[in-house]
Amino acid sequence: MSRLLELRLWTAVGVVAIGGVAMLAAGRLLAFGLADLAAAPTNAARTLAPFVEDALVGAMAQARRLELDASAGDPERRERLSRLLSRNPLSGGAWLAFAQARFDTDEPMAQVESALAMSSLVAPNEGWLMSRRTAFAVPLWPRLSVAARRNLVADLLGGWERAPGAEREALVAIVYLSPDETKAEMREALLRSGAAGERVVAEIGLPPAPNGPPR
Repeated sequence: MSRLLELRLWTAVGVVAIGGVAMLAAGRLLAFGLADLAAAPTNAARTLAPFVEDALVGAMAQARRLELDASAGDPERRERLSRLLSRNPLSGGAWLAFAQARFDTDEPMAQVESALAMSSLVAPNEGWLMSRRTAFAVPLWPRLSVAARRNLVADLLGGWERAPGAEREALVAIVYLSPDETKAEMREALLRSGAAGERVVAEIGLPPAPNGPPR
């Protein structure tokens, strides 16, 4: 066998192996996502137990269990999440849970934003996590910095198409319950993002500001 043919053979084997790993990873993420949707304070320990030791989603499963642990107070949950992140600093789900814990314990908004930004940094393109970050951050819009608002809009745009129907409905409800000023500012930010933003505005049904110019 010539060296060129041998190289092509090993290249093909490598591509197949990488594809197989990617499919397994996607399947594991899908399984965890379905379990996560079914998890509630009454069943979280049992529902998420199969994923806690998983190399791919273990940190996210542990963070979600802590988030739903009704027996833990807010300060205890925050400290346990901090310890989890010291072991798994690349878990976007854990950083989101930490942001929520910081908010629940009345830490400064800069600290909440810092954890939220870390979630975006280490997991910028995970669809299910993008919609979760959006759901958490929309009610905070009036208090968010320009950078945090920019990240929120990016999460809404990126996660909208991949969000399950129930999560989309939840996002629509959260936006509709927001103050009119928040809705108007979000609408303008989305429209500045081009066609993708226009589509999200239309599907959510965000109206223009009462006295604002039509877009």
